[in-house]
Amino acid sequence: MIFFNNHFSLKSGLSYSLSTLLRFLSYRKLSTRIIEKVKRKPSKRNMSGGRNQKRRINSDGPSMSEDDPRSSTKRAHGLNMDIHPALRSSNLNLIGHRGNPYLLGEESNSKEPSSYVYKRYARGLKFHEPGEIASRIEEERTKAAKEEQEKEKEAHIRREKVLRGELPDESIGEEKYLYHEIPDMEWWDTSFIKDPDTWTIAEKYSKTYNDDEDDSDDSDDEDDLKNGIERPSIRYIQHPVPYLPNRNESLQTRIYLTKKEQKKIRRNNRKLLREEHEQKIKLGLEEKPTPKVKLSNMMSVYQNNENITDPTSWERTVKKQVEERYQHHIEENTKRHLEAVKRKHEEQATKKEVPSQFCCRVFRFSSLRNPKVRYKLATNSRQLALRGICVHVNGGPGILVVIGTEKACRFYERLVLKRIRWNENFHDKTTNEEVDNSQAQVEMSWEGYLRETKFRGWFMKQCASDEEMRALLREFDAESFLN
Repeated sequence: MIFFNNHFSLKSGLSYSLSTLLRFLSYRKLSTRIIEKVKRKPSKRNMSGGRNQKRRINSDGPSMSEDDPRSSTKRAHGLNMDIHPALRSSNLNLIGHRGNPYLLGEESNSKEPSSYVYKRYARGLKFHEPGEIASRIEEERTKAAKEEQEKEKEAHIRREKVLRGELPDESIGEEKYLYHEIPDMEWWDTSFIKDPDTWTIAEKYSKTYNDDEDDSDDSDDEDDLKNGIERPSIRYIQHPVPYLPNRNESLQTRIYLTKKEQKKIRRNNRKLLREEHEQKIKLGLEEKPTPKVKLSNMMSVYQNNENITDPTSWERTVKKQVEERYQHHIEENTKRHLEAVKRKHEEQATKKEVPSQFCCRVFRFSSLRNPKVRYKLATNSRQLALRGICVHVNGGPGILVVIGTEKACRFYERLVLKRIRWNENFHDKTTNEEVDNSQAQVEMSWEGYLRETKFRGWFMKQCASDEEMRALLREFDAESFLN
């Protein structure tokens, strides 16, 4: 097989060398056989033996007429001709595939143009004078520098004209406006000026009026009425009081991100933290985490002889690791929850301010037997940090007092009057019966502001009688809400 490959490569190399050599010898053979330049084929007229004389047949080459001037002036040299210089070169592209170097320099009667190689040899070599190219490049550089200086000069002159107002400023789009001269007086001021030469304001707009009735269209000057000039009325014009804004206040516009943008930022932050953790593990700054082994992947993670021989002990080890991971998860969640609660209490303590007055809402309801209603009232009051009380007689009417910020009270009012369905029937779990609660209703009896209050929180209590309910409200100075 090796011999065959070597033989094949040798054969292909020899074939290429032989083809090149034969091509070179073909031009050598042509040089010895060329006797004269390319002969034209005899025309039909000459073949038919017309007015042309008979042609002589030479043993050296094709026939030629005896009277042909070319036969006497230019004779073929035959073997006495030297080898063409193009054939001595190793570059075969100088001649081409079908080009004859001996016929390139002679005149041809054919209409085909001579080759590019002959034209190049006939033209000869043309050398540049020393420093000619360098001087040409220097002239081009000088010309480009002059053009750049002229452009900068024109730009400087244009900027000065823009500053003087002679040309429009294209940076702010002034060229898009129509050019017109600034008038001495705008058209909207002419009706308020009495004398345009002296800029005297009409008397109607210069004096003060104590009453709106004093300013009427009947107070126009007689001269204006005669000339047909109608002064506009200022009866309904309100001039705002000017004031200086507080420049020390820094107004920062808040930027709200969409849900998609928030998720993208969170995803990128988690990616950076993960990459940082992986980089620390590669550098050896942190330990590599232990594999998360479960019963399903135990055999693939721990591939050794021990877990095959004693799988029961390895099963206990894996279950122990699973339990440890679960306990660690619970502890981390509890820790984060306690930190969040602590942080929330600290923020509320720092933001807590004693207001000058408290917003208060008082509601009266006919029944509070539905446990869903009680849960909603208690939960929302705790979340809104409201103060007050919800006290009612067992199975009877009651009163609901909430005290807090105006925003929280407004939200709680909408909850009590619109969102909660007081007349909805409910299922009693103790008796396992459906309770008819269609007669229950609620209304807001009073709203206003209090300077102080004795309530420190919000709570709900059920009383046995009306006297006990009044006594409880009397402790917090809220008995007047029942009246």
